[in-house]
Amino acid sequence: MLAGAGLFVGGVAVTAGTRRVMQPESKEVQGLNPRTDAWYDLRLSGDGLMDNQLLWFLGHATHGQSDVGDVLETARRIQPGDEKSWFESWVKTATRVHQHATAAEAKGHRVTAGQAYARAANYYRAATMHYTNREDPALMEVTRAAASTFEKSNGLLGFDIQPMDIPYEGSSLPAYFVRSPYAKASAPVILLHQGLHAWPEETKWVWEGARRRGYHVLFFHGPGQGRALREKHLSFRPDWEKAVSPVVDAAERISGVDPRRILLMGLSFGGALAPRAVAFEQRVALCIANPGVLSWWEQHTEHFNRFLPGALSLLKSHPEAFDEAIQGLASRWPTADYWLKDVYWKHGARSPSELFRKLEEFTNEAIVERIRCPVLIMDGEAEDVSPGQSQKLYDALRGPKHLMTFTQAEAAPLHCQAASAALAEERLFDWLDENV
Repeated sequence: MLAGAGLFVGGVAVTAGTRRVMQPESKEVQGLNPRTDAWYDLRLSGDGLMDNQLLWFLGHATHGQSDVGDVLETARRIQPGDEKSWFESWVKTATRVHQHATAAEAKGHRVTAGQAYARAANYYRAATMHYTNREDPALMEVTRAAASTFEKSNGLLGFDIQPMDIPYEGSSLPAYFVRSPYAKASAPVILLHQGLHAWPEETKWVWEGARRRGYHVLFFHGPGQGRALREKHLSFRPDWEKAVSPVVDAAERISGVDPRRILLMGLSFGGALAPRAVAFEQRVALCIANPGVLSWWEQHTEHFNRFLPGALSLLKSHPEAFDEAIQGLASRWPTADYWLKDVYWKHGARSPSELFRKLEEFTNEAIVERIRCPVLIMDGEAEDVSPGQSQKLYDALRGPKHLMTFTQAEAAPLHCQAASAALAEERLFDWLDENV
């Protein structure tokens, strides 16, 4: 925190600022945004950020990747602000459902087993979302279980989904190719990646929606994401085209893929990464940003100016004081502590000042005019991760563009259309069918 002419006050001021965002008189752990009476602010676990993530997995019931009862029962066991509790609660649910799937498979009930394995795989992925203890061997066990259970589910349900390892700078990117049985001899392919937290496997409304409509999908874990982070120890990079180009190379070699209709879709943080990639990777015919982000760095500055007004001015002039301010906030607020450990890991940083210097590089302002392919931007009226960024990206684009807005009236206003996957699938693919 800063006071007056910009002098760092220290622990007392940090504590005061934390009180304002945490409201310690409440038993709940405040999330990144104040509580509201909106339908989507469900108060499932007593932790604002965890509740937001729980809603994400509730929404997966639409496509058979969760059961409402499983999610609500898991939420009841989670202790607010406790990462270990989150992890163990989800693993317990995943294990139970996995055992049900195994029993059904042993009796020859292939469809039942396949469906249950699909839910179990998603619950394993859920366990990893809010857990940053990379020294815990159970984290790798759960990561591997998520992948193997997903693959087992696909085989039992008859989905033609092939695991891939895409060569990448002396390592590889875990990926899956989803072949549509309804595709023409030469069909478009969607290259799909997620953002900071989710895995592309759980974005089934995209890959299953594409499969049913004759689009192939190649979804991948980029540096800093999912299995690429946990298995390959790869960190995020601002020049995202270096991650996308090897995926384009792989897509062009797959039979049935039309190399003239390679689409790239990024969700959440991916809505900043994908536009950056297409500014340099000219083989992509269409970019889908959900939501669109002109500057990921700017959205960080706006959030932190709310919590620690003026602290960012210390980043270059007094990095030690900046570190103290951020660490002080994290020591008193579980949400900030989780966020800091999470992004340290994913960006390969060891201090707040090093992390924020890395985040400064994640902006598309200097390169947006290089984007020539059409860009579809999907945005919600209640977007809270990067509010206003979709419009800024849309305004800055010089080529063909379309802004698709999801509204409160449609019950679909949230970040990445959380809990509204059916509508998101319908509107996205109706637009693609008309424009690709």
